[in-house]
Amino acid sequence: MTTISIVGAGNVARGIATRAVAAGDDVQLLVRNQEQGNALAGELGGNVTTAMIGGPVHGELVFLAVPFSAAPELVRAFDGFTGKVVVDSSNPINDDFTGLATAPGTSGAEEIQKLAPNARVVKAFNTVFAPNVIAGTKNGHQLDLFIAADDADAKAEVAEFGDKTGFRVIDIGALAQASVMEAIAWLHMQLQFTRGTNFQSAIVILD
Repeated sequence: MTTISIVGAGNVARGIATRAVAAGDDVQLLVRNQEQGNALAGELGGNVTTAMIGGPVHGELVFLAVPFSAAPELVRAFDGFTGKVVVDSSNPINDDFTGLATAPGTSGAEEIQKLAPNARVVKAFNTVFAPNVIAGTKNGHQLDLFIAADDADAKAEVAEFGDKTGFRVIDIGALAQASVMEAIAWLHMQLQFTRGTNFQSAIVILD
C-alpha cells in the first residue's frame, strides 16, 4: 500500500483517485474548496483524506489534476514540490480552444519541470479521458497509458502505479515526448466534436 496525493477535485482527480482506491492505495486530495474535497472523498470510499492547497504533501506521487493554466500558481503554492515525483496530467489548451498554448518544440510538462526544477516530472494520464479512467476499461479493452519522463526512477514509479491500477503502460521516452502526447490529446479532443463521441472514446493501440 502506498499513498498518492492529487491536486484537484474535478473529474480527472476523481478518475485517478478511483483507480488508486480500487488498487488499495491511500489518497490525499489537495483542494481549494474543503467542502468539495470532502464530498469527493466520501464518494470514493477507501482511505481518502483532504487538505487545503499549500499544506503538507503526503504522497510518494503527486498528480496535478488541474488545468495547465493553474499549474504555475500551484507549483509556487507547494514550493516547487521539492523531492516529489510530479505527474502532469494536463493539456495546455489555449483560452479560445483553438490549439495548444505552448510554443512549438516544447510542452506543458517541460514548462512545469522548469517551474519545479527540484521535482521529477512525469507526463501521464493526459491522453485518457476521465470517464474512461473511472471505468477502468473501454468496450472490454485495457486502457493504454502513455508515459514520458527524463528520470528513469520516477518513470518506473508511475509505471508501477499504472500497472497496478489496470492500465497497459507504454513508455514513449524522454519528457520532450510530452509535446507529442499533448498533440495527440488535442487531436482526440477535436474528434469528439466531429465524431460526436462526447469525450467517451479512447486511444488504444491494438497489436
